[in-house]
Amino acid sequence: MPLLKTHIVVFVVLTIVTFASLMGIDRYQQIGPDILTGQWDIWAPGKNRVDVSENELALFSVNPATGVSAHQALPAMEPGTVLLFSAEVKSDHVVRGKKPWNLARVVLVQNDGQKDLWNLPLILAALTGTQKWTPYQNFFYMTPQTRTARVMAELHQSTGSLQVRNMQLYPVHETEIYWWAKNILLFSWAGFFLLIVGSCLVAEKRSMMFRAVVTAAFISIVIGTSLPGYLKTSVIYAVEAQIDDISPVINKVMPWELSKLWHACAFLLLGSALALMIKKAPVPQVMTTVLMMAAGTEIMQLFIDGRTPLVSDVFIDAAGGFVGIYFIRHLQRKQSTEHS
Repeated sequence: MPLLKTHIVVFVVLTIVTFASLMGIDRYQQIGPDILTGQWDIWAPGKNRVDVSENELALFSVNPATGVSAHQALPAMEPGTVLLFSAEVKSDHVVRGKKPWNLARVVLVQNDGQKDLWNLPLILAALTGTQKWTPYQNFFYMTPQTRTARVMAELHQSTGSLQVRNMQLYPVHETEIYWWAKNILLFSWAGFFLLIVGSCLVAEKRSMMFRAVVTAAFISIVIGTSLPGYLKTSVIYAVEAQIDDISPVINKVMPWELSKLWHACAFLLLGSALALMIKKAPVPQVMTTVLMMAAGTEIMQLFIDGRTPLVSDVFIDAAGGFVGIYFIRHLQRKQSTEHS
């Protein structure tokens, strides 16, 4: 496979520079005061209770059917505002409820004026069992759809206790050096992906159909992995709603959540297309190309707002690609045997 050694060298250099930049550059700077007021609205039915002291909450729930919560409305903010939310959180003997989200959690919830936007990233901390005091920090992007927002600590249909202290929430802005580093690295990763697809397209003389399939697979993967977090979750939420309208059973029988299924299918297509496109390349070389795409698209997400690179996604992507390569090469060997 042409330029494979060059691809590997570029991949290693980009990976090192990306992680070095992330660790060595301050991402955000504070541009406004803390907007939390300490004025909490409490929901504590029955024997559940919430104790409020200076910049500290303690929530206790003994009834999983009702739970307990404390929330605070936030002032109106311009779309595109980025908020840094930090706190120390502790839990004791939290027993989760039936649903995955029935636990102790601290969240920032956005509302479009009619309904809460649960499809957006909202978790600062989510805990079960007993956890010692741990600092948490996350960034939240105010979308154009957001009309109101609130911070909430709750034991959502679960029991136990949740304590939160030293809460801070203030607007931030990207530092200039981070902005430059982010854009340079994103363009560099895009150039790396173009280098891979370009070398694959000219590796062997294949039909325009093969070239179109390989290009489409590359483009779909890069676009899907580079969407900002709020756009990704909005798209997934809309697609899941459409699927549920067609047949509620489909969502229930899917082996993974929709985004993971997309990862596997997109790389299955990529692996199959590469195996068809580059028939003369040894399988390990094609697998190396798929692995670099899988890892590179995840590493790139370190600089995309609202996205979190996951090692599990690298394995899902690579597994999908490897299955596609194996399937096509198996068919090719079978056809070769039949013709001999």
